[in-house]
Amino acid sequence: MEANLQKKLIELKPQIEQLSVGDRWVLLKWLVELLQEEPQSYQKENTKVNIEAVHQICDRIRSLPVLDNRSPEEIIGYNQFGGLD
Repeated sequence: MEANLQKKLIELKPQIEQLSVGDRWVLLKWLVELLQEEPQSYQKENTKVNIEAVHQICDRIRSLPVLDNRSPEEIIGYNQFGGLD
């Protein structure tokens, strides 16, 4: 399943990159939880990822309110020289 999931994530990379950092974390946490819920014996390489479900999750994440309008650099605290303030 991991190889199949990795292929799908590569296909979805452009859409994932458009998500905010916070939204990416939400998606990552959801994927980790999903993988942990399945028993190891159930996970098979030929298990197909429901791409429509992934798109619905991305749509739900995009519809979440923006709680902080700052850029990732502003949140982390980088200055114009690339160092942390």
